Amino acid sequence: MPARVLIIEDNQANMDLVTYLLQAYGYQALCASDGDMGVQLALREKPDLILCDLHLPKIDGLGVVARLRADPSTRRIPILAASALPVTDGCAALRRAGFSGCLPKSMEPDVLIPSLESFLPAHLRAGAGPAAPAPAASPAAAAEPAAGRGRLLLLDAAPENAGLVAAILAHSGYALSTAANPKDAGVLLDSHRYDLLICELGLLEAGRLSFLADALDMAPGLPVLVIRPDDDDDLGTLGAGRRRALLSHPLDPQQLVAAIGNILSE
Repeated sequence: MPARVLIIEDNQANMDLVTYLLQAYGYQALCASDGDMGVQLALREKPDLILCDLHLPKIDGLGVVARLRADPSTRRIPILAASALPVTDGCAALRRAGFSGCLPKSMEPDVLIPSLESFLPAHLRAGAGPAAPAPAASPAAAAEPAAGRGRLLLLDAAPENAGLVAAILAHSGYALSTAANPKDAGVLLDSHRYDLLICELGLLEAGRLSFLADALDMAPGLPVLVIRPDDDDDLGTLGAGRRRALLSHPLDPQQLVAAIGNILSE
């Protein structure tokens, strides 16, 4: 089933255009014309993705994202910032405020729709088949890597990014396993050998850094690729004392794949 997308936008023309594009591609659009209405609708409907303007009546976009991130029922929903104002820092400030990313300026369907879909799991994208049921037990490792490729463990401390890194690497030829907490990381590290650890940090928070640090302690000596919110974030000692590469958001898929290849070839 394609995703339900909540649009929080006070400009009716913009609302109509995005609604039309989403519906044309098979998505269900939910609409709110001010920030308060958007918060209430998100809490009630639990959409799969939220597009939120920054300048809104009653509650602005920053207020909307703060309220939704504070509520456990909406904390993990990807929220994309939409604004006519240019973003000059690669969306770093908005990501620190809680947004998952920014919409591209272009409203062309071949630009907008793939940008939205990168924040959705595959089974919620238009035209995708039903997802295979997830195993109820401990996390499963990926299949064997393609010839010449390595095995990667993604330590995902960024639920708001909706599996973006895993989606980028899905067709890379690497065998990818994902852990979202120290327990799952321990299970996977005990049962499989990995060539590289990838730390997806998302927001710079103490709890997320602690999870990543604990997981890295379980695999001393393995190289690590850390994906941080932006270039200026201080990671402290995370990944120190081993081969380490750093990337920052916004994440370029080709740059990610190249960085993995580089660190594995060293």
